[in-house]
Amino acid sequence: MRIVLLIIAAFWLLPASSQSLQIMGSEQGFLPFYYGKNLNKGILVELINEFTQETGIAADFRPMSRNRQPWALEEGRANAVFASPLWMPLPDRMHAVGPVLTWRDRVFAQPGSQPESFDDLQGSICLRKWFVYSDRLERLIGSDLVRHDANNAQQMLGMFLHNRCDYTVMNETEFRFLAQLVEVDPDQYRTELIDAEWPVYLGILKTEPALIEAAEAFFATHTVDVESMLPKLPPPDRQVSIQPDM
Repeated sequence: MRIVLLIIAAFWLLPASSQSLQIMGSEQGFLPFYYGKNLNKGILVELINEFTQETGIAADFRPMSRNRQPWALEEGRANAVFASPLWMPLPDRMHAVGPVLTWRDRVFAQPGSQPESFDDLQGSICLRKWFVYSDRLERLIGSDLVRHDANNAQQMLGMFLHNRCDYTVMNETEFRFLAQLVEVDPDQYRTELIDAEWPVYLGILKTEPALIEAAEAFFATHTVDVESMLPKLPPPDRQVSIQPDM
């Protein structure tokens, strides 16, 4: 009976396993979900590796700037992407599997300053240049908050840990990952204020029905355990040299 079931499973996976998931990803701004020169490290990379082991379907991440993602899909250079449905390239042609995880931009505050609402935010805040924050936060900048801009998350966190600002807003998982690398306890800075929150799906081209079926079956029973994965993730290719003032 077991042999019969294995044969049935093999035939079920055959259409999908003869294809592969080519997942686009930006090289910037997605620590620790996927990173590295070839996007070969990270939480979602580990999850997709489990998908490959369970289904036999090959999958890899392809570095791709956001403005080239629609072109890559049109040209057959890729067939999948992790994204919010609102930001998914070619949304009418993509099938969203998931959500796989939830992205949260949390407010972090210096120890001893734990605001209970956005109305309590006063002083200075470190934010990323060109990044879009909520209207609720933007309204406070220039009146209640002095804004200090950083070029990237690492620089922003460095400014914050050196007490150059009272608050910062970062993806909570990214904050925890970078703090872990420089041996800083992230919990002492955590607040309950969420600036933005949205679900992240695996979008697959609708022309790949076998891949969609396999991905839906996989993610129906798999969840992302961020807490257990974070301590095991390798460091980025570029050294993280943030050091807080002592």
